[in-house]
Amino acid sequence: MCWGTPGRVVEVDGMYAKVNIGGTIVDTVVGVDGVEVGDYVVVHAGLIVGKLSEDEVISNLAALTELQISNYVSDGLDESTAREKAIEEFKNIVNSLGIDVRKYLRILENQRKDFEVVSEEGFKIPDNAYVYRVRTTLADTDYLQVVHYTNYLRFCERAWSELLANLGFSYSRLIHEYGIFIPTTEVSYKVLTPSRLDNDLELYVWVEDIRSKSIKWRCVVKNITTGKVSADITHTTVCTDTALTQSLEIPKELVEKLMKYLVENT
Repeated sequence: MCWGTPGRVVEVDGMYAKVNIGGTIVDTVVGVDGVEVGDYVVVHAGLIVGKLSEDEVISNLAALTELQISNYVSDGLDESTAREKAIEEFKNIVNSLGIDVRKYLRILENQRKDFEVVSEEGFKIPDNAYVYRVRTTLADTDYLQVVHYTNYLRFCERAWSELLANLGFSYSRLIHEYGIFIPTTEVSYKVLTPSRLDNDLELYVWVEDIRSKSIKWRCVVKNITTGKVSADITHTTVCTDTALTQSLEIPKELVEKLMKYLVENT
């Protein structure tokens, strides 16, 4: 995986430009229109690939700070020391770009508030929850190697699909033997703490409600690598015919099997 680095243009000469990146002047090729001295830009592999506003630069640097903190923690530093070291490094970069460092610190603080530090103890995981494990891959992450929020939905759908298969009701059996689908019609979720590349996740899945034609699934995603809860998600699925033209009753034998994982009012 690769990503661009923000910098500020200090000189433009036709299709070439000099860019200040963290206090180092880098020779680049201009790959976008309208680049002028003083512009904030994104540089990748010696090529200017985009222009940024000042706020976008600060937001990018704040995100990179969080990634650097994670790297330092992986190298063995405690989180407090890692955060102090990374912030000091990026404050120097912000200053070198001529940006008010107070703006950077405000955005960084707001970004931290976006992710609540939630431990497993903050959730009541029922004893009868189905457990599904997954390791995050490069395809699951964005350019900062952080898991994209939509992938938590995929992980959870995979988890309750595995729960069904474990009960003897794989999706292929539901389609070919029973002639039904159970598509998702409603989702509610909250991302609580970030997961990153090569993190081990443990998903706890149970059923919150079963009605004649619908199932409400609950899925709590715990990051085993960090020891924090990454996401809390509910899916509501509705039983339909394979042509998706009408809702149908859930097979009684499936309902009976699902009762093993039913936990109401959690």
